[in-house]
Amino acid sequence: MIFSKIKQFLTIIKDVAEDVVSSVLSREHNVAKARIYIILLFVVCGYTVIALRLFSVTVIDQFDFSRERHSEARHQISGNAVRRADIVDRNGELLAINLTTTSIYANPKFITNPVDTAQKLYKIFPKLNYKDVLHKLRSNKSFVWIKRSVTPKEEQKVHDLGIPGLYFETSTKRAYPHGELFSHVLGYVGLDSKGLSGVERYFDDQLISKNTPLKLSLDTKVQNIIKQELLTAIKKFNAVGGTGILQDVTNGEILAIVSLPDYDPHNLNKVSEDALFNKATLGNYEVGSLFKVFTVAMALDNNNIQVNDVYDVNTPLHLAGYTINDYRGKGGWLSVPEILMYSSNIGTSQIALEMGKEKQFQYLKNLGFLSSLEVELYEKSTPSYSSLSKWGDLTTATVSYGHGISVSPLHIVKAMGAVVNGGKLYQPTIVKTENEIENYKQVLKESTSKNMRKLLRMIVKFGSGAKSEVQGAFVGGKSGTANKSIGGVYKKDLRISSFISTFPIYDPKYVMLISIDEPKGNKDSFGFATGGWVAAPATARVIEKLMPVLNILPELEGKEAIEKSLFINYNPRSELS
Repeated sequence: MIFSKIKQFLTIIKDVAEDVVSSVLSREHNVAKARIYIILLFVVCGYTVIALRLFSVTVIDQFDFSRERHSEARHQISGNAVRRADIVDRNGELLAINLTTTSIYANPKFITNPVDTAQKLYKIFPKLNYKDVLHKLRSNKSFVWIKRSVTPKEEQKVHDLGIPGLYFETSTKRAYPHGELFSHVLGYVGLDSKGLSGVERYFDDQLISKNTPLKLSLDTKVQNIIKQELLTAIKKFNAVGGTGILQDVTNGEILAIVSLPDYDPHNLNKVSEDALFNKATLGNYEVGSLFKVFTVAMALDNNNIQVNDVYDVNTPLHLAGYTINDYRGKGGWLSVPEILMYSSNIGTSQIALEMGKEKQFQYLKNLGFLSSLEVELYEKSTPSYSSLSKWGDLTTATVSYGHGISVSPLHIVKAMGAVVNGGKLYQPTIVKTENEIENYKQVLKESTSKNMRKLLRMIVKFGSGAKSEVQGAFVGGKSGTANKSIGGVYKKDLRISSFISTFPIYDPKYVMLISIDEPKGNKDSFGFATGGWVAAPATARVIEKLMPVLNILPELEGKEAIEKSLFINYNPRSELS
């Protein structure tokens, strides 16, 4: 329509111009009249220039603006229109949601006074860089971003300025109501609303294509309790980080998975690589004496040992030029329960050597220690270990107490579930399944699991796990401490101190791992920074707070009878000091 009107207007101009020319050339008109027509011609030409300029601004410039805006912003805006499904925890609590947001942009070609506009915008958004805004407004571009995700109040203030050339863009933004709490599990999305890590990445297609919420197995209350107690332990022992995982051993569902330090998924500009790293699933660590649980379970299951067998731990073992000692060892002859209770490296090594490397390797494989995790995250590790051809007596011995093999914390939790639940190995999952599916692999005998539950309870009752005890919870567990290896060299003062627990031990429902990264001893721990001093007390605090949340009632009635049924016929010499 606008083109037809312009055409008509140009036709009129043409007719007028011809009349003027003919009038000027006509001898019948006087010179004065010719001058009037000439002036009229200039006026018409002036209006023509104005009309063409208006056309340029309203049509051509707008076309250029739209094209340039699309070119500069398509990778930033287009995806924001994509509606991602919500993510909720096992109780329906919102973990990730879409929010409608407003952003401000400008067309500098329409900004008549860049300095004044920049000053007014700076008053509304004092965190903006004034020079940067002014530079944008003075540019030759047709589209520049001013401020993303403004509040309704800020939007109204900009609107009230009434400045031509400032515009608003409505889009959607991914929001995480609990901030850092689930950052490593949920992950985050890019500006195009595409999942870049965590659950957001793993279920990206599903979250975009479906409107129904994705329900995870996580529990917000449980996650928060574990995180807070980890933070307390990290601060108390001046550590650099920590990990906490709680898993339901009857189906493999993970109720909490915490990795510290964590990060704010809403602000990724200044996040360190360490904070982005998910220690719980992506980290590979030697975990020390936690592995003794699996060594004893293997040997019992393979009938290499009986629970009342005894071993001489007076003399250190010498293998391939390497000496194996005990840390604060009891010495003398130790029974199998005592080897676990007092965490004897010498005794555990002897058990493993009796079993042999082939059987040890096969059991490690069956328990999932030699393969990558199968969990709904991309951030997961593959264990590090020697090939069987290079697996000599020294490796057999050191692996038996958690050195010479590196696995993720979730590997430990997964295997521990099988040790206590009757020998059933479930794949860990962070997705809540409404219909229970018996999806497991039998890796240990039920009788082996029953004996291991008794041994784990004895470790807490009489041994190195004493500080994890919670009245009425019937905790079983094992501590572990391992020096960190950096560049192939073990650092004496850098360690990971952990405690793996299960409760209630007479009918296990949960397995939990608490791990503290590089703790330092203090006066309360008498200078010690081992798992029994650092992670076991944190475990007790977590379990005590979890009991009402998980509906675990203290079994006070008949407690003596329950305790008696848990113990193997054994009379401990003394409690570990």
